[in-house]
Amino acid sequence: MKALLLTLAGVLAAAGALWLAWPQAPHSPAPAPVSASANASVPPAAARPWLDAWPPAGQAARAADAAVPAARSLAQTRLHGDPDAPPIARDSAVPTRPTAAELADPGAYQAFEARRNAQVLAAYIKAVDEELPRLREDIARGRAMGIAADKIARAEDKARGLEAMRAQLVKDHPALGR
Repeated sequence: MKALLLTLAGVLAAAGALWLAWPQAPHSPAPAPVSASANASVPPAAARPWLDAWPPAGQAARAADAAVPAARSLAQTRLHGDPDAPPIARDSAVPTRPTAAELADPGAYQAFEARRNAQVLAAYIKAVDEELPRLREDIARGRAMGIAADKIARAEDKARGLEAMRAQLVKDHPALGR
């Protein structure tokens, strides 16, 4: 509680010092008397010359000049994309959707789901067949470069795991092992 009061006192002291150090407008004649019908909540312009002069003329121009190229760049990026961003790989194959007849018949829908599942498993087997030789080459290159034995062993475990998973899938689904 005491620390909060000290912090609050420091903030108030800093605000007071800022208020006293704020540049004052030269003395101007007193504003004309305001009639009772005028809106009393809006101060006359002469009462706030410090606000009308903010920010200083040089600062406003510099801030505006710096913001325009950034805003233009952001707008161009939004419209045309970021030229430094890597390309997004799009899947060219459109996923097959069940027909109305498959959706209506539970047995036909189960057959549709079985075909989709078989496609996923076949894609996994194909990916293992393509990536396993690359992984083995990386392991051999790592050994030649003197990579730590524990890291080589971890990569070999991954390769063995991929081989075991592929073998299990082919054993469970012989049609996929072609």
